[in-house]
Amino acid sequence: MSHWFHRNPLKATEFAKFDLKHVLKNEHSSKICGELRLRRDKFLKHLESASSDLEQVETEFNQYLALFYGFLFDVTTDGDKESKLRYLIRIVWGNSMIEKDGIELSDAWFEALNICYNMALWYMKHGAWVSAKDEVKDSEAKTAHCCLKKAAGLFEFIKEKTDFLCGLDDFPGNDFNMNVIKSYLNQSVAEAQEIAIARAIELQHSPTLISKLAAENARIYKEIDSLLEKFNPSTFEKWRCYAQLKNKFYLSYAYCYLGESLLAEDKCGEAVRSCKEGIKCYKEAQEICVKYAKSSGPGFIAKPEKHLFFRRIQPLLERHLDKAERENGFIYHQIVPDALPTLEENASFGLAKPEAFIYPKKSDAWSLTAYDAFDLGKADTPDFSKAKKSKKSLPAVKEEKVYQTDRDPKNVSGCSVM
Repeated sequence: MSHWFHRNPLKATEFAKFDLKHVLKNEHSSKICGELRLRRDKFLKHLESASSDLEQVETEFNQYLALFYGFLFDVTTDGDKESKLRYLIRIVWGNSMIEKDGIELSDAWFEALNICYNMALWYMKHGAWVSAKDEVKDSEAKTAHCCLKKAAGLFEFIKEKTDFLCGLDDFPGNDFNMNVIKSYLNQSVAEAQEIAIARAIELQHSPTLISKLAAENARIYKEIDSLLEKFNPSTFEKWRCYAQLKNKFYLSYAYCYLGESLLAEDKCGEAVRSCKEGIKCYKEAQEICVKYAKSSGPGFIAKPEKHLFFRRIQPLLERHLDKAERENGFIYHQIVPDALPTLEENASFGLAKPEAFIYPKKSDAWSLTAYDAFDLGKADTPDFSKAKKSKKSLPAVKEEKVYQTDRDPKNVSGCSVM
């Protein structure tokens, strides 16, 4: 889908050495640290390209987390007992929005959740890459849909575990702020539903269903805007504008298909009112597109106004309005109400749900011998203090540019992913 999705940058991080030589008692523990260092670097390199092979990236992600398991959980038990190694490592991570501020924290959960965060951001980028092709097959549309749901599942997992981390409130707008996490979670769900909406239009499902799905998406994007409104405008303006324009755009779709549904129910006056409101929302979306292009803040910008899925709604609204006004003049003679018809959001089908993420089981490398070989008696006293601003400079991740097609899809909906 050409220039359709806004994407924020990946999180930067320092190279993790896992240099614990004075703590390691045998080759088993030494091998774990060496392999963690190599796997982490290899995994993060793959994230730099949204076109990296999905299966390979997922495999490396799960293998790294499985190997990191022993730093989070006590491998001598089957439960979720805290590992004796949890506070042993200190790694610096940046943020997707406040890019210049590196944060360091002695907590293995800080590393694990940041890795999950970057994977979720990559899922969103990979979904956008798939949707940006000249021709998107049905199987590829499902892949994009699945990636967005998996991203949502990871953000949900992160949201549930963020309380483990201490002191991050000192960094306004950081990625572990609950409003930022919820915004990413909501965006992933809403964008997955966008694919469902386009498919519903393409397969000519009932106007009532399409209107409900579009209204639900408009509501989600409005919530994202509200979640981000208290952050620094110079950093978050672009992301907020994206949420605002998607809110108005999907309101225009919701009122368009509600108008069609009302006309079929012989409620011609309400149909006229609905279509007029849809045109108003569409014009507001066009205005926000101009504002979005000039707005400040990080991110790879979308250009929705150039996409057929965006452009097709105005003539569709005008056709519905023309028909409703014509039929009202000839047959119905109904008063066009001042009050707006109610948009329903309780769609029975098509609503996207996050695909739950479950932390991988421990790697076979975590034998009791390997776990016992980490001698904490020889470790420096762990730093249990809260998160601190790092003195180290973290360069931005050099992400490969994502190809975006300028060709219009040859289908009914105007959406390349459906």
